Amino acid sequence: MRKIRIPHYAATCLTFLAIGSSVAAHAQLGATGRAASASQGDVVHQAQGGLVRYHETTDANGIAVREYVDSSGAVYAVSWRGPAMPDVQSLLGSYFETFRQGANASAGDAGLHTSRVAKDDLVVENRVRLREFTGRAWLASALPPGVNSTDIE
Repeated sequence: MRKIRIPHYAATCLTFLAIGSSVAAHAQLGATGRAASASQGDVVHQAQGGLVRYHETTDANGIAVREYVDSSGAVYAVSWRGPAMPDVQSLLGSYFETFRQGANASAGDAGLHTSRVAKDDLVVENRVRLREFTGRAWLASALPPGVNSTDIE
Protein backbone atom coordinates (compact mmCIF):
# COMPACT_ATOMS: atom_id res chain seq x y z
CA MET A 1 0.00 0.00 0.00
CA ARG A 2 1.34 3.39 -0.96
CA LYS A 3 1.55 5.99 1.78
CA ILE A 4 0.41 9.48 0.82
CA ARG A 5 2.30 12.32 2.44
CA ILE A 6 0.61 15.72 2.63
CA PRO A 7 3.12 18.59 2.76
CA HIS A 8 2.80 21.01 5.69
CA TYR A 9 1.77 23.87 3.40
CA ALA A 10 -1.13 21.82 2.03
CA ALA A 11 -2.26 21.06 5.56
CA THR A 12 -2.26 24.78 6.35
CA CYS A 13 -4.41 25.54 3.32
CA LEU A 14 -6.75 22.66 4.12
CA THR A 15 -7.10 23.95 7.65
CA PHE A 16 -8.32 27.28 6.28
CA LEU A 17 -10.77 25.59 3.95
CA ALA A 18 -12.09 22.91 6.27
CA ILE A 19 -12.61 24.74 9.55
CA GLY A 20 -16.22 25.54 10.23
CA SER A 21 -16.15 26.80 13.80
CA SER A 22 -19.26 28.24 15.32
CA VAL A 23 -18.31 31.88 15.21
CA ALA A 24 -20.58 34.76 16.05
CA ALA A 25 -21.83 36.58 12.97
CA HIS A 26 -19.23 39.01 11.71
CA ALA A 27 -19.12 41.58 8.98
CA GLN A 28 -17.19 40.43 5.98
CA LEU A 29 -14.00 42.02 4.74
CA GLY A 30 -14.93 44.88 2.44
CA ALA A 31 -18.53 45.11 3.73
CA THR A 32 -19.96 48.58 4.09
CA GLY A 33 -22.14 49.85 6.90
CA ARG A 34 -22.12 48.71 10.50
CA ALA A 35 -20.74 45.30 11.25
CA ALA A 36 -23.27 42.47 11.04
CA SER A 37 -22.56 41.52 14.64
CA ALA A 38 -22.83 45.08 15.91
CA SER A 39 -25.71 45.96 18.17
CA GLN A 40 -26.77 49.28 19.60
CA GLY A 41 -24.66 48.61 22.70
CA ASP A 42 -21.63 47.53 20.66
CA VAL A 43 -18.31 48.97 21.83
CA VAL A 44 -16.03 50.52 19.24
CA HIS A 45 -12.43 50.40 20.42
CA GLN A 46 -10.02 53.08 19.26
CA ALA A 47 -6.23 53.19 19.07
CA GLN A 48 -3.57 55.44 17.55
CA GLY A 49 -5.42 58.58 18.64
CA GLY A 50 -8.67 57.42 17.02
CA LEU A 51 -7.14 56.49 13.66
CA VAL A 52 -7.69 52.76 14.25
CA ARG A 53 -11.25 51.70 15.11
CA TYR A 54 -12.41 48.12 15.62
CA HIS A 55 -15.19 45.94 17.02
CA GLU A 56 -14.06 42.86 18.95
CA THR A 57 -16.13 39.79 19.74
CA THR A 58 -15.27 36.47 21.38
CA ASP A 59 -17.32 33.36 20.62
CA ALA A 60 -18.15 30.45 22.92
CA ASN A 61 -15.00 28.64 21.74
CA GLY A 62 -12.75 31.48 22.92
CA ILE A 63 -11.96 32.77 19.41
CA ALA A 64 -11.61 36.55 19.42
CA VAL A 65 -12.24 38.38 16.15
CA ARG A 66 -11.58 42.04 15.48
CA GLU A 67 -13.27 43.89 12.62
CA TYR A 68 -11.37 47.05 11.72
CA VAL A 69 -13.66 49.74 10.37
CA ASP A 70 -13.07 53.07 8.72
CA SER A 71 -15.04 56.24 9.52
CA SER A 72 -17.92 55.14 7.24
CA GLY A 73 -18.13 51.72 8.92
CA ALA A 74 -16.54 49.75 6.05
CA VAL A 75 -14.53 46.73 7.21
CA TYR A 76 -10.99 47.08 5.81
CA ALA A 77 -9.34 44.40 7.98
CA VAL A 78 -10.06 41.49 10.29
CA SER A 79 -7.86 39.67 12.79
CA TRP A 80 -8.33 36.60 14.96
CA ARG A 81 -6.73 34.71 17.83
CA GLY A 82 -7.78 31.68 19.80
CA PRO A 83 -7.53 27.94 20.33
CA ALA A 84 -9.00 27.18 16.88
CA MET A 85 -9.47 28.84 13.50
CA PRO A 86 -12.54 30.99 12.92
CA ASP A 87 -14.65 30.48 9.82
CA VAL A 88 -12.22 32.28 7.52
CA GLN A 89 -14.57 31.93 4.55
CA SER A 90 -17.25 33.95 6.31
CA LEU A 91 -14.70 36.56 7.48
CA LEU A 92 -13.24 37.05 4.00
CA GLY A 93 -16.59 36.92 2.21
CA SER A 94 -16.22 37.71 -1.48
CA TYR A 95 -12.41 37.79 -1.05
CA PHE A 96 -12.25 34.13 0.00
CA GLU A 97 -11.84 32.92 -3.60
CA THR A 98 -8.93 35.35 -4.10
CA PHE A 99 -7.39 33.99 -0.91
CA ARG A 100 -7.90 30.38 -2.02
CA GLN A 101 -6.26 31.05 -5.39
CA GLY A 102 -3.34 32.84 -3.72
CA ALA A 103 -2.91 30.03 -1.19
CA ASN A 104 -2.77 27.46 -3.99
CA ALA A 105 -0.26 29.55 -5.98
CA SER A 106 2.04 30.16 -2.99
CA ALA A 107 1.75 26.68 -1.46
CA GLY A 108 5.48 25.99 -1.92
CA ASP A 109 6.38 29.21 -0.08
CA ALA A 110 4.48 28.47 3.12
CA GLY A 111 6.31 27.87 6.36
CA LEU A 112 5.69 25.12 8.86
CA HIS A 113 3.77 27.32 11.31
CA THR A 114 3.05 30.43 9.27
CA SER A 115 1.54 31.31 5.94
CA ARG A 116 1.13 34.52 3.98
CA VAL A 117 -0.97 35.19 0.90
CA ALA A 118 -0.71 38.49 -0.94
CA LYS A 119 -2.82 38.53 -4.10
CA ASP A 120 -4.22 41.60 -5.78
CA ASP A 121 -5.43 43.91 -2.98
CA LEU A 122 -5.81 41.15 -0.37
CA VAL A 123 -3.21 40.16 2.23
CA VAL A 124 -3.82 37.25 4.64
CA GLU A 125 -1.35 36.10 7.29
CA ASN A 126 -1.80 33.14 9.62
CA ARG A 127 0.26 31.63 12.41
CA VAL A 128 -0.25 28.48 14.44
CA ARG A 129 1.81 27.81 17.54
CA LEU A 130 0.97 25.35 20.32
CA ARG A 131 -2.77 25.35 19.57
CA GLU A 132 -2.86 29.14 19.41
CA PHE A 133 -4.18 30.36 16.07
CA THR A 134 -3.59 33.98 15.12
CA GLY A 135 -4.11 35.72 11.84
CA ARG A 136 -5.12 38.85 10.05
CA ALA A 137 -6.41 39.89 6.67
CA TRP A 138 -6.67 43.32 5.10
CA LEU A 139 -7.32 45.17 1.89
CA ALA A 140 -4.18 47.18 1.18
CA SER A 141 -5.95 49.93 -0.77
CA ALA A 142 -8.64 50.34 1.90
CA LEU A 143 -6.34 51.17 4.82
CA PRO A 144 -7.41 54.60 6.12
CA PRO A 145 -4.89 57.47 5.93
CA GLY A 146 -2.38 57.16 8.77
CA VAL A 147 -3.08 53.44 9.32
CA ASN A 148 -0.69 50.73 8.17
CA SER A 149 -0.64 46.94 8.37
CA THR A 150 1.31 46.91 11.66
CA ASP A 151 -1.74 48.52 13.31
CA ILE A 152 -3.82 45.40 12.61
CA GLU A 153 -3.35 43.09 15.61
